[in-house]
Amino acid sequence: MRNIDNKKDILLLLLYSPGQTGNINEPVTGRTRIVKMLYLFKKEALKHFARGTQIDEENFYEFYPWDFGPFSSQVYDDITFFILQDFIETSLSEEPPLPESEAEWEKWLSSAGTDVDEDTIGEYYDEVFSLTPKGVKFTEEIYEQLTSSQQKHLKAFKKRTVSCPLRALLQYVYSNYPEDITHSKIKDQILDSARF
Repeated sequence: MRNIDNKKDILLLLLYSPGQTGNINEPVTGRTRIVKMLYLFKKEALKHFARGTQIDEENFYEFYPWDFGPFSSQVYDDITFFILQDFIETSLSEEPPLPESEAEWEKWLSSAGTDVDEDTIGEYYDEVFSLTPKGVKFTEEIYEQLTSSQQKHLKAFKKRTVSCPLRALLQYVYSNYPEDITHSKIKDQILDSARF
């Protein structure tokens, strides 16, 4: 039996958990959504989920106010790690991406020391993330160790954060956590669109 003691486990569990469709391994579209999901998980779900695990705010993803709201480069790093380990697979979304997603990706590439050249990058598309069969097998063992209450919280959280449009998720984060949007270049745009 494996104890949940690593923030990477939560990333895998969020991908594995049923969500809106009720099916395991329901895909999640976009790195921006995954980052905001993990941010909200830390803020709102971790306290309900952490009992019986070795996960807490101290050993969870670190987020900081960034140009596009709360951000964690650790999330991007872990996604890349799991893609290279054949635990996560990606495909291109058929939906047009929000400008915020594209801008966040380009900003991260440039801050990571990658040359951002429109001729070499091509058109930006959101990626759709899901677990590979290897990732499902590994994560299923972790999921089965969760209490029914933890599974229920995970399902409800994923359903809430995957079923809404990304803009609505961003509006929720921006409206409820102003302390983490202090450096955002899109703050006014997101908050103004949240007002009716």
